[in-house]
Order: sequence, then structure tokens, then C-alpha cells
Amino acid sequence: MKIGILADTHDNIHAIKMAVSYFNTQDLKYVIHAGDYVAPFSLKELMKVSAKFLGVFGNNDGDRMGLFRVCKNLHESPYELILDGKHIMITHMLESLSKRSEINTDIIIYAHTHIPEIKPGIPMYINPGECGGWLSGKNTVAILDLEAFQADIIDLSAIFSDKG
Repeated sequence: MKIGILADTHDNIHAIKMAVSYFNTQDLKYVIHAGDYVAPFSLKELMKVSAKFLGVFGNNDGDRMGLFRVCKNLHESPYELILDGKHIMITHMLESLSKRSEINTDIIIYAHTHIPEIKPGIPMYINPGECGGWLSGKNTVAILDLEAFQADIIDLSAIFSDKG
């Protein structure tokens, strides 16, 4: 099972469209957003992914009720689920997790720093970086293959640079 992961879209509609376009070519079962959509209008664009969508709120998501009206599958951080037998913890801010969160957790998905990072091991830590690209100028997401237990950072700005 493959999962698309993104975060920190911060209302960048162009970046969100790139992410949706890319994710819809990847045969994903889920797309997980680790927070900071910001406004409901940008979340509407994310709802165009063909995979099942779920996410957590970030610290810049002020209109939570408006966001929730767009997507009912949004949760407070941290949020836990099991996919393909893997225990996954999703949070916006890694600091919000206790050390106990690592116990019996296979994968921790986080965001907030805008810096893409994958730390292999158990648990595997995945920060997809900033899809919005406002700080780094790069629009990054991640693809997680649960069967292979491997994740990769994808630079959408490099993929879509020739496509205007």
C-alpha cells in the first residue's frame, strides 16, 4: 500500500494543484496531510485527490470548523491509525508527542518545520517538508510504501518546472 504525505500547504493553490496532480498518478490508497492548510478554500482543492484523504490540524489552521465542513476526516493532533498492519501516528508538531508515543509505533508523520526529513528505523519518522514552498522555494511531498517500509521525498517543483 502506498500513501502520499504532505503538509504546510499554507493556501498555496498552485502547489496544492501540483500535489494533487502528482498524487493522482501514483496509485495511492491514502493521502495524509500533517496540518497547516490554513483556509477552507485551499482544502477544497485537496479534495480532488483520488485516494482516501485524512489529516490533522496544524497551528495555523484557525478556521477549524470551516475546514471540517470541507472534510470530515480531519483530526486533532496527534492522531493514530493502523494501515496494512502498521501503527501510524500523525502530528503537526513533533514536540507534542510524548516519548511513550514511540512505543509500538511503526511510523511517525510530522510537519511544522518545513524541512523534509526521513529517519529510517522503528519508528520511521517522516516530515514531507513544505508543499506550499513559501520558505524554501521547494514544493515537497513524500510517498510512503508500507509494504517495502520505505519513504521518499518528492520535489514537485522539479517535476513541474517544465510544465508551467
